[in-house]
Amino acid sequence: MRDYTCFIVDDEDLIIQRLELFFSELAHKERKFHLVGKANNGQKGIEEILKLKPDIVISDIVMPRMDGIAMIEQLKPELPHTQFILLTAYSTFEYAQRAIHANVLEYIVKVPLNEADLDKALGKAAGNLDEFKKKEEEFQSLNVSILENKYRVRKQFFNELIRGEIPSHRVSNFAGSMESQVFQANYCCFIVEMNLYENFRNEYSAVDQNILKYAITNVIEETVMNCGRGVATDLSDNRFIGFLAWENNRSSMDTEYACQTLGSQIVSHLQQFLNQRVSVAFGGPYRGWESIKQAYTEARNVSEDFYYHGEKVVKTPSHRFQYQNDRRVDFQQKLTDFLAWVQRQVSKEELEKQFADLNQFASDHKIHRSIMAPMLRDLYRDIVMKFKSGNISTTEIAEFPIEFMAFREQLAYISDFTFEYVHAGQLVHRAEIMRAMRFIENNLKQRLTLEAIAEDVNLAPSYFSSLFKKTMNEGVISYINRKKIQLSLELLKVQDYSILELCEEVGIVNEGYFCKLFKEYTGDTPKQYRIKMTRYESK
Repeated sequence: MRDYTCFIVDDEDLIIQRLELFFSELAHKERKFHLVGKANNGQKGIEEILKLKPDIVISDIVMPRMDGIAMIEQLKPELPHTQFILLTAYSTFEYAQRAIHANVLEYIVKVPLNEADLDKALGKAAGNLDEFKKKEEEFQSLNVSILENKYRVRKQFFNELIRGEIPSHRVSNFAGSMESQVFQANYCCFIVEMNLYENFRNEYSAVDQNILKYAITNVIEETVMNCGRGVATDLSDNRFIGFLAWENNRSSMDTEYACQTLGSQIVSHLQQFLNQRVSVAFGGPYRGWESIKQAYTEARNVSEDFYYHGEKVVKTPSHRFQYQNDRRVDFQQKLTDFLAWVQRQVSKEELEKQFADLNQFASDHKIHRSIMAPMLRDLYRDIVMKFKSGNISTTEIAEFPIEFMAFREQLAYISDFTFEYVHAGQLVHRAEIMRAMRFIENNLKQRLTLEAIAEDVNLAPSYFSSLFKKTMNEGVISYINRKKIQLSLELLKVQDYSILELCEEVGIVNEGYFCKLFKEYTGDTPKQYRIKMTRYESK
């Protein structure tokens, strides 16, 4: 083991003294970690770290002049192999979210500081540094981006593999370079699909979506590793692909149990840690790289059943639906009859009864998604054509956001859309949006969710989310956050609230997240804003 140089950045003298003592004790144990410098803020840290180029940096997050994560983001391009460990008094998802985006190695709560956790993190950092050196020696011919973007490369590799774009004779060699031995044993492929993905796309910015997908991939892979050996990666849009491997032969019952157990854990962990609802579909057992495309195809086919399920489902090949595609003509006739029946005078109750009948037929006689979804898309377009005044071509009709919705979501979306459309004759929807805005205004001090607001205005969440963004040109969550910050600004004009008091007044439980939003909307921290207000009032 080689020596590793370390650097500390923290604005608290007591923490720096504690860490200096920690490294001094390590030296007596003949450990190879040597403290080479320290700084008390991010800007000073950047200057010294760029001079010394330490192997490992241990930094606080909240510091004057520049916080730890901003410092790391500036250092990363210059020192791509340096390992960063964060010590913080704030154990919050928003800071963890920024830390994930900055590729931070470990995120350790420092009050109280657990030296065993720090010792473990240093060992992990040393392992990573050794791995970097080993890979540089082994893969000199590979592009540097492969070394720095493991997940991107893995995603590209598996996407090309399941599309059959990598010749079989090259697969094992390429896989060997990725150090993946999963497919030399028995394995099964599984698909993780995000539920309510349309809501996810409307609620989060593109940057936050990428961060959450990266976090989802990590949670899936860690869950797989707890059950044995495996690998996982982001596949595309709302889907992730994974593989569970085992050495010895298993009975069908044991394989079923292992899949159900892993699937349930993935569903539970993603709900618990990231508040994301997913379903998981498994294929059957396979062996060898040459079978991977077939294994994926089976898992993908099983995942088609999610279309008629609710949320957080685990499916295996032994519990597939039997589709009755021969009832397509009957369902198409029902849609035709519905289109002829619907008129501007129809009530909400009558409309709901008609859609309940369509839902019951589909539940009793399931028709495959590849057939059902296009029929519902055509119904949506036919409704627009029937009630739109004047001449209109099909190219002018707003696209129905059907791709990532389950059957019940699609039906609820069309039901709400139809009622609004046949009564208004055009896509105005001001009544529901105004009611939603009043609900938000009256409940700003509470923790508001998309589902709660949609329920208050009596619309399906997917339809309401899409409707709000289309009408307001702003997502629901973004609108709520903006209104909460506006309320906090009004409060600060009255008196000097603490951050905790402001959080309580505007219904944001996470102080770190509140400060992030405040600065995002105002350009200042709450403290800086109050100082400016005080100076203005004194003039």
